[in-house]
Amino acid sequence: MNAQPSFQIPDRVFDLASSSPYLEDPVDSNTDWFDSCLKGAREKVELLVAQAARDTAYLVHFEIAERLLFCQLGDFVLAKFPMRVANLSLHDSEIRDEKSVYDRLFSQLLTRSFDAIHFKSVRPGTVLWRYLQSGPLLRNSFRFYSQRGPLPHWLIRLNGSFNDFTKRLSAKTRKNRVREVKMLRKFAQVNLIRVTEPSEIDPFLNAAYAISEKTRKFQQFGWSVAARDRWLLKNELVRLARLGWLRSYLLTCDNVPCSFILGQQSCARFYPVAAGVDPDWKQYSVGTVLLWLALEDLFADSPPGFYDLGTSAKHKEYLATDSYLDADVWLFRRQRYPALASSLCRACDFASRLGGATLHRIGLKRKVSHFLSAAFNKPAAQRI
Repeated sequence: MNAQPSFQIPDRVFDLASSSPYLEDPVDSNTDWFDSCLKGAREKVELLVAQAARDTAYLVHFEIAERLLFCQLGDFVLAKFPMRVANLSLHDSEIRDEKSVYDRLFSQLLTRSFDAIHFKSVRPGTVLWRYLQSGPLLRNSFRFYSQRGPLPHWLIRLNGSFNDFTKRLSAKTRKNRVREVKMLRKFAQVNLIRVTEPSEIDPFLNAAYAISEKTRKFQQFGWSVAARDRWLLKNELVRLARLGWLRSYLLTCDNVPCSFILGQQSCARFYPVAAGVDPDWKQYSVGTVLLWLALEDLFADSPPGFYDLGTSAKHKEYLATDSYLDADVWLFRRQRYPALASSLCRACDFASRLGGATLHRIGLKRKVSHFLSAAFNKPAAQRI
């Protein structure tokens, strides 16, 4: 293992049955600020949406920014399409889930210049979900796309004690997690660092950026913390800390940072905004160990609420105590460039799912994946 520098750091629960199309967080408590920390020009927009037959109006905030749409076959990127994307969040508004309100909202949106609209966490069964798929105004102007459709959004209920929580897990799971923690502690001095104060942000970011830059997720896709503007991200974390919403974790082994969770805790919900594992330490299960120790800390010192695992955490769903369905939704403008880009991405996604299922069925998925990984990781001059 390569030598690494040592690290020192200075000494309202939401209703799962709600019909709302988004989680009911207080203003500015949602995590869209993380996307705002990407480099590049961004246009911040405010729309005042009046409601017919009522003396009310809603202020909707969103951003239009350059973003890459990835055309992938499995984990391999075949093309990247730069697009102007309106990242629309209804988390921070009181907007009613009504067709007349959405008619007025999208009528105003259509006057703006962009290629696509991206929605996070749309709940099926809501007026918004049906409107995005079949609203007359949208059908004429956009193509609806949800890559996986509604998926379970997994949560861990942070009520009771950590010991009570672990009792609901299988005996094998408990044994494996405890064994991983013990083995790591035998190998190195393990320290879990909780980051909540402004003075702790700089050393935490130093470690998070160093880890993130080494990950495949960043090197291949430009995702995670290392892709964010350091100054913008620090300012946002300072803001969260002053509001009492910052709660991040860093795991060090012999004072070497090996994994991190950049997290936000507000409205009795802990949301891991970003996470990373140093590839040099991956064989020691440091990501799993960090999650286990962070959960123990949250159960011991946090208000009752939820740990939000999201929809992409299928490998962690065994920890979940609750879930609900939501979907990631794209609306692509019916114009030549966004139509071409989205069509190619749809085709590649379909081929990936069909090919992956077929290879898995005949037992060749792992071998083909290793072969393609080796081919794509070769320098360009060595590729055929």
